[in-house]
Amino acid sequence: MDLAEWYAAGRWVGLLDLIDMLPAACRLNEAIANDPEAAEAIAAMPQLEEEWAPRTSEFDLHAKILREIVHELKQNRQATIAAAGGKPPAESPFPAPRTEIDKAIERAERTWTQDFIQQFGFDATDI
Repeated sequence: MDLAEWYAAGRWVGLLDLIDMLPAACRLNEAIANDPEAAEAIAAMPQLEEEWAPRTSEFDLHAKILREIVHELKQNRQATIAAAGGKPPAESPFPAPRTEIDKAIERAERTWTQDFIQQFGFDATDI
């Protein structure tokens, strides 16, 4: 594959698809992060409503194991602080990838909850 030929032929969609498939830890993303113009444009973008989560394609077994280790270390820290008589800070686990499957499960659980509480005379605003 010759990217210069793609550029000369105007295969912009193919080039953009190829760029989107690059891993997060690539030299292109490093160059974009260190480019003053790109940094200004990214800083001017509105904040996302959803919390950041890693991409599913980059969340392999190693990332999952490291996530679990960090979570266990945070729990150990909380237990140590509590054992010493202090009040441990609230710790949140490192985010995992969020897929459409996760969102569908959340919607199904919410629907089930709404149906269940309606049996007792409550509505969805009471959740």
